[in-house]
Amino acid sequence: MSQFDFNKIDDFDDHINKSIPNYDILIDAIKSMSEYFYVRSANVYDLGCSTGKLLKSLPFESDMFGYDNSNLLHDNNGRINLEFRNVDLNGKFPIENACIVYSIFTMQFLDPLKRKAYLQRIYDGMIQGGALFIAEKIYQEQGQAQEVFSFSHYDYKLKQFNAEQILTKERDLRYNMKPLEDSTLTHLLKGTGFKIVSPFWQMFNFKAYLVVR
Repeated sequence: MSQFDFNKIDDFDDHINKSIPNYDILIDAIKSMSEYFYVRSANVYDLGCSTGKLLKSLPFESDMFGYDNSNLLHDNNGRINLEFRNVDLNGKFPIENACIVYSIFTMQFLDPLKRKAYLQRIYDGMIQGGALFIAEKIYQEQGQAQEVFSFSHYDYKLKQFNAEQILTKERDLRYNMKPLEDSTLTHLLKGTGFKIVSPFWQMFNFKAYLVVR
């Protein structure tokens, strides 16, 4: 079985927009809500930042850090407050004094046995009242809903890709993408200590949450 490699995608940002319906609406919502939690004297982190597009679009003046184990990382466009680092998020990574942390479709690719430590590291590195914006592909707990959502998503992707491309990617992703059920993810977040875990966006099996320390 081959392993799907995001590094081989020519235009990663375009690929994500074509793969996840209403992805642009999700990002716009995240950017809007981020204004409520931004603290100039604190830091902003994007974990699994890919090309760094989200951080580069933010007007914030605080120090911002993008972490990813990828060759997709680009320069900071001359912004002295923005730094990208090649980091394996399955291991230890520095995070401190964070007012905002983004984890957008990232944790689903991490080792399931290391996800609790990943969330704990985020929690421990955040200021009180700081926000984690986390989006994940999830499994539905009802079989009928899982089937309807999955095949509706395939219908959507057929407008962007051919059937062979969709099947090949689905087969390859089995190796390194392990989604959780919604209740399991919520339990994991609350068990870490976050006081607010509130869903704010969903499209088929893709769901995003506002999580507050």
